[in-house]
Amino acid sequence: DPRCPVSPEVGAVVRQAVDALRKAGAQLEEGWPPGVVPADQYDAYLYALFATFGFQLKDEQLESLRARAASKEGGYPSIIARAWTDPIKSHQAAARRRMAARAAWQAYFRTHDAFLLPTEFVPAFPHDHSQPQQARRLATPAGPREYYDLLFWIAFATLTGLPATTAPIGLTSGGLPVGLQIIGPYLEDLTPIDIAGKLADVAGGFRPPGGYA
Repeated sequence: DPRCPVSPEVGAVVRQAVDALRKAGAQLEEGWPPGVVPADQYDAYLYALFATFGFQLKDEQLESLRARAASKEGGYPSIIARAWTDPIKSHQAAARRRMAARAAWQAYFRTHDAFLLPTEFVPAFPHDHSQPQQARRLATPAGPREYYDLLFWIAFATLTGLPATTAPIGLTSGGLPVGLQIIGPYLEDLTPIDIAGKLADVAGGFRPPGGYA
């Protein structure tokens, strides 16, 4: 997805797993489900997520946040500011968007068993807590990426309350593990778990990276 492109080393492993599934006889369709607009659902997820931390705000912080929210500058700081300062009717509208997102996914699952997507756009990286999360950047072959981009691929199941399982599918050329996320229908938790087991049979399952203990 252009909102959060996957790094080439992760994409290569995902493609190998998809090819293995097709070779084993799985019927796969590429692309997002009809009615699912990834950018809109991601924004809805971020709004709901960041709103949960607003209770920590002090009164003197609100004015500057309201100014940032009104500026509509875009990006993560703007979404955070709106989530922390918007009136209750905006949060009620966000709840409706969340239910609409679940309905779109449920329509898809009337004709499909599951949806496959990356777990993350990069492989594992060294922990670095020297900066606040908003200031952190992740190195990729295409240049630095924002730390909050890590939330993109996990947003869709989390927003809608759909069950999701991450299955190990192999290692990058650098020896780091890659996972494939499997989203199933609402309340069908065993479906993605079962598919993950079948995926292990064709993609090789878990292989410990170097230094794993």
